[in-house]
Amino acid sequence: MVTIWGHGFIGSHIAKYLYDEGHRVRIVDTQAKSLFETPIAQETIVGDLRLPSVCRQAVTGGVSTVLHFAAVMGGMGMIHEDNDMTIYHQNHLMTTNILSASRDAGVKCFMLASTACVYPSKLQSSLGSDIHLREADAYHNNSVSPQGLYGLEKLASEQLVRVVQRSTMEIRIVRFHNVYGPRGEWYSGREKAPAALLRKALVAEALKGQGPSTIELWGNGQQRRSFLYIDDCIDALIKLLRSDFQEPLNIGSDSSVSIQELANIACRVVGLKKEDVSFVYDTTKPLGVISRNSNNELVSKKLKWKPRVSLEEGMRWTGEWMRDEILNLSMERLQSLRESRVVDLRPDPIVFAILLPITSRVTPESGLCKEDCLIQLGKFADSLNRTTAYDTNSPTSYHRFSYRIYLAIDDDDEFLLPQSKELSRAVKMLHSKGVVDIEVLVLNEGRGNVCGLWRKCARRAWENNCTYYVLMGDDVELLDEGWMSRVHQEFTNISKNEGVPVGFGCVAFKDISFPGMPTFPVLHKTHLDIFEGEVIPPIFFNQDGDPYLFQLYRRWGCSRMLSDTRLRNAIGGSETARYKKRCAVDWTFDTLDRGIQRIEEWMKEKVPGLHRRLTIDVVVPTYRVQIPLLKTILSLKPSPTCSVMFIIIIDDPTSPHIFELEHTFGHDPYIRIRTNKTNSGASASRNRGMVEESSAEWLFFLDDDTVPEPNLLVETEKVIRQHPLAAGFVGNTQFPSADSVATAAAILSNVTFFWDIATKIPDDVPWGVTANLIIRRHVQDKDIVFDPGFPKTGGGEDIDICLRKKKASVERGGDGFFGAPDVVVTHPWWNNGGRSYKRFYMWAHGDGMLIRMWPQFTYSCRAPNCAESILITMGFAVLGLCWGLARNDWSIFLGSLKMAASVLLANFIHDLYLHLWRDVERTRSMKTTVSGIRWIAAILEGTLIRVSSEVGRTMGLIQRGDWKQLMSLKRFDWFVGRWGPATREEEQKNTVETAALSVLLFALWVVRESF
Repeated sequence: MVTIWGHGFIGSHIAKYLYDEGHRVRIVDTQAKSLFETPIAQETIVGDLRLPSVCRQAVTGGVSTVLHFAAVMGGMGMIHEDNDMTIYHQNHLMTTNILSASRDAGVKCFMLASTACVYPSKLQSSLGSDIHLREADAYHNNSVSPQGLYGLEKLASEQLVRVVQRSTMEIRIVRFHNVYGPRGEWYSGREKAPAALLRKALVAEALKGQGPSTIELWGNGQQRRSFLYIDDCIDALIKLLRSDFQEPLNIGSDSSVSIQELANIACRVVGLKKEDVSFVYDTTKPLGVISRNSNNELVSKKLKWKPRVSLEEGMRWTGEWMRDEILNLSMERLQSLRESRVVDLRPDPIVFAILLPITSRVTPESGLCKEDCLIQLGKFADSLNRTTAYDTNSPTSYHRFSYRIYLAIDDDDEFLLPQSKELSRAVKMLHSKGVVDIEVLVLNEGRGNVCGLWRKCARRAWENNCTYYVLMGDDVELLDEGWMSRVHQEFTNISKNEGVPVGFGCVAFKDISFPGMPTFPVLHKTHLDIFEGEVIPPIFFNQDGDPYLFQLYRRWGCSRMLSDTRLRNAIGGSETARYKKRCAVDWTFDTLDRGIQRIEEWMKEKVPGLHRRLTIDVVVPTYRVQIPLLKTILSLKPSPTCSVMFIIIIDDPTSPHIFELEHTFGHDPYIRIRTNKTNSGASASRNRGMVEESSAEWLFFLDDDTVPEPNLLVETEKVIRQHPLAAGFVGNTQFPSADSVATAAAILSNVTFFWDIATKIPDDVPWGVTANLIIRRHVQDKDIVFDPGFPKTGGGEDIDICLRKKKASVERGGDGFFGAPDVVVTHPWWNNGGRSYKRFYMWAHGDGMLIRMWPQFTYSCRAPNCAESILITMGFAVLGLCWGLARNDWSIFLGSLKMAASVLLANFIHDLYLHLWRDVERTRSMKTTVSGIRWIAAILEGTLIRVSSEVGRTMGLIQRGDWKQLMSLKRFDWFVGRWGPATREEEQKNTVETAALSVLLFALWVVRESF
C-alpha cells in the first residue's frame, strides 16, 4: 500500500493506522519524515510527484493500493484567488502523473482525496442558515461552479479517476470537509480555522499580561463551517477502503458552527475567560463561501458511519498537542503567531546567471577550426533548453526559475565580435535555438583567460541581483532535466543540514568527462556578497578556479557534487583544451587561506558559534592496485567535524585494475584517482598527491596494503586537535603475528622497530614510516617534499622529510612529531611472509644517504660492522689473489676467507648471545609462535637480514662516492639524539664486541692450524 503525501496531516494518520495494523506501507513525500515520533511505514521515498519518474518509482514492486493525498492546499490563507493558477497546475500535474503510473503498474485500487470545495459556490452563499451539501450537488442543475480553481481541479480529477475506473482499477473518491486534529498545519499560512484559532488562543494565554489579549478573526465571524476530527476521518477512510463503494462520498461532520462560535470554543479549551479576550475582525482577508455543511446521509447508509468526537472535545485534544509545540517558543516568535498570514504561491523568480565565456581561437593540438565553436554553442543551447524546460515552464508551488546568459567574448576575437549593427554570430546561434535572455560582455582579459571572463560576468550578474551563478563553458552539454530545481534544493539541504545561512556553499555538476572533479560549480549570491562581487581571485587564469571554490566550502562541509545532475565537456577537462592551460601557482596556500579567512570573518557575524572543519587528505600511492584493500581504506569515515579527501596515485599505468577502481570510485569528488604516466616510485607518487592534488591542512600517508582500524580518521582528528602546532604525527603500524622463521627474523633484525615507534615514544618522535604518517601541509614549508634522490623502492626518504618538517616547524615556533598510538593500521608481512632480502638491502642502500645529508645526527663507530669488516677482508682477498698468482703463495688469500668466515660467525654468535641471554627480555613481548629450534633459526636469519642491510648501506656509500663517511665508519643515529647517547653507546658496544669476537675467532683458527 502506498500513501502519497504520507507525511502530511491525513496521510500520516492513515499510514500509521495501516502500519500498526500490520500492512506493508510505503510513503512518498517531499519531506523525509512525519510529525510522528514512531515509525509509520516500512519504506519512504522522498521525491517530487510533479516528476513522472518519481511516480513510477512510487508504484513499483507490486503495489496494490494507492492513497493519493498530495495537493497544494490549506485554509483560506492558501486557496485564494491569487494562487488559483499555481494550485490548479500543480495539483492536476501530480494527480495525472500518479494516476497514470498506477494504471501502468497494475494498481488494483486508487483513492483520490477530493474536497468540499467542488460544490457550487451559489449553494453556499446564504448567511445564517446551514447548507447540507449532498454528493449530487456538485453538478447542481447540470452545471459546475466550484470554489476557485482548487475546487475545479479536484472536480476534474474526480472525472479523470472515474474514466480510469473503466479499466481494471477500483477507485475511491473522498470529499473531505475541514478535517482537523493533532499534527496538522497550525502556523504556516496553510492551516485551517480550528488550528488557527487554537494557536491564537494559546498565544493570547501565553502573552497574558504582555498587552491586550486580542484574537484575530477573518471576516465578521458569521461564516459557518462543519469540522471533522482526524480520528473520525480515519475511521471513515478505513470503512470506505474496505467497502466496494466507488462513487464520490462526503466525509465530514454534519453539525456546523459559526467561526465566532469556533473561536469561543478555542478560548474555552485553552482556559481563556471570555472577559479576558477581545476579537478583532479583519474583513480584508479571503473568506471563502458563506456557509458550508456536509450531508452525511450517503456515508451513513453505505458505511454505517457517523462522527463520534464532539467539536469541543476534538478542539481540546488538538489544543493540548499544540500547547506542547508552542511551549518553548520565544516571546518574539509568539508575537508573530498572533495573526494568520496569506500565502502567496507566486514566488519571486530564482534567476540562474549562466556565465559563458566563448572563444573561436583554437590551438593546433585541438584539431579544431573557428566555426566549431558555434557548433558546440548550438549543442550547449539545445541541452540547456532540454534540461531547463521543466523548471522554467512549469509554475510550482514554491519556486519559479529562469536563466540569463552572460556571454563573454574577447575584444580581439573578430570572428565572434558583433559586426557593424549586426548581432554576434554567437548571439545569432543562441537566438536560433530559442535562447533570448542574453547579455554580451566584450572584455579585454587576455587570450584564454576563462577565469577572468567568469569574474567579469559574475560581477555583472551580481549587480543585476541574480540568485545563482553557474560557471559554465561553451563546450558543455547538459544531460539531466530539472537541474535548476536540484541545485536549489541542494543549497536548501546544505543550509538545513550544516546550520549555515541559505545559499552558503558550492554545488558542482557531475562531469562525466572528468570523473570526480568539481568542474563547473554553481554558487549562490551569498558567495558574491561575501567576496563583494568577486567570484574567484585574480590569481586564476584558466585552471583551478572550480576546485578552489569546492575546497573553500569544503572547510564547512558545504561542498557537494550532484550525482543525478550530469554534464559532458566535449573539449578540455582532463584532455587537450582549445587554449593553452595555465595553472595557478600555490593557490592551495595563501590564496585559499585568504578566502577561508574572509568567510570566517563573515561567518562570525552570521553564525557566531559555527567553526570550520579540520581538513585531511589521505594520500595512497599504489602500484599493485589491490581493489579489496583500497576499498577498505576508502570506506573510512571521519567525524562530523572533519572533512577527508582520498587521493589515490596509481604508479602502474598498465594495471588492469584501473578501470574497476575508477568505475567504482571515480565519480566521488572526495576520492581523487590519478595515474602516473610512467612508474615513478612511491616517493614521487606521494609528492604528486602532496603538491599537485592536495589542498587540505594535513596529509595522511598510507601504504596501499595496510589495513586500517575503522576509527582511524576519528583518532587522527583527536591527536591533531590535541597538538595543533605539531609538524606531524607518527601512527602505530602493527604487523600480524610472526608465525614463521622469516617473519620472526625480520623482527629480530630490528627492521620493524620504528613501525610502531608511536607506542614507544609519545612526543618528539624522531621519525615514522610512510605506511602510517601524518604531516602538516598547510604551512609555508611547501617546498619540503620527499627527496627524489632516494631510491624509488624507498629507504631514508621518510626519515629525511620528517627531520626537515620538524626543523621548519620548530623554526616558526611549532612542535615536532608526536606519537599517535591509537592511529592503528596493520601492515602485512612482505611477500606474504616470505623472505625479502632485496627489499631490506635497497632500503639500507637509500638510507645511507642520511649520513651525508644530516651530519649532526651521525657519529663515528669504534669498530667496523659486519659489512665493513667483510669489505676489508675482500681487500685482503684481492691482494692475496694477486700475491698468489704472482708468487704461488695463497696464504694471504686463504687467510682473508677465514677472516670473512670469522666475521660472519662472530655476528651469528653475538646475536645468539643477545637474544638468548643478554637482551632476552626485549623479545618476550614479540607477537610470535616461533620457538625451540625454529627460534634459533630465526635469530640466525635475523643476523643475515641485518648483514644484508649493512651491505646495502655500505654499497650505497661506495656507489655515491661517500668515501669519507665510509672510511670514518660513520653511523646515522636513528633516534637523532632523542634517547640521548644510550642508543649510540649500545651500537658501539655491540659493534666492538662483534669485532673483538671476530678477531678472537680468527686468532683461534690461526692458532689451531699452527699446531
